[in-house]
Amino acid sequence: MIAPIAVVTVFVAATLPASTEHSSHPVTVYEGMLSMSIPDDWREIDPMHLEELSMWAADATAGRLVEIYQYGFIPLDFEDDPFLPHILVQIRESGRLRYGDLLHLQPLDEIQSDTRKIFSQGFPPLIMGVAVEKVAFDPSNYCLRLEHSLDLRFRGRVRVLSAAFLTERGLVTIRYADRQKRIGEGRRIFEQIVRSVSLAPEIAYQPRLNDRWPGLPYFFAAALVATALLAFLIHRRRSRS
Repeated sequence: MIAPIAVVTVFVAATLPASTEHSSHPVTVYEGMLSMSIPDDWREIDPMHLEELSMWAADATAGRLVEIYQYGFIPLDFEDDPFLPHILVQIRESGRLRYGDLLHLQPLDEIQSDTRKIFSQGFPPLIMGVAVEKVAFDPSNYCLRLEHSLDLRFRGRVRVLSAAFLTERGLVTIRYADRQKRIGEGRRIFEQIVRSVSLAPEIAYQPRLNDRWPGLPYFFAAALVATALLAFLIHRRRSRS
């Protein structure tokens, strides 16, 4: 059984297929080893801005939320709703994981119960509540999927969709976050992005015979952090205005 903290440090499950293809263009990152397509009306977040997000989160939570995102994307007209929606990409070269450890995940109701116990107080004062909606592992592409929502004091409910691809070096995680009321459209964009992901042969996951036999659980970091960073950024922007 996955340990409680692994619940919110895992990545998860949007199963709805895309019904409408959005006009998109390919981007290549991670020194050419990761390619994917993003909507034509989105642009990349500059590295300095991504670093500021991590610094603000760490400072506001006394070090509880410390995450680094190497790439990010936002709509060209994001000023209409500061930093929502957004796509964040995190690359972790923390070592190869065995996919067998993910074939028998903790039941969703147990995950939800553990999450309520651990995060009953959220991350005050900005994140008031956390709810895990879906968790699943797809062995066809070695991708761990997570869907969860957070109640933000300043922005209401935000839904976060995540997909973590196993690699020969660790994990490549893509996260999409937006307001709950717009997540239907966001889900279609996210699924289109996930389907477009391509990993270079040197890092693409290669299953091995002993991968099927689970060892110690691997705890993945930070499905919640993307939205936590969002909350801190919004709070910071409002404080400056």
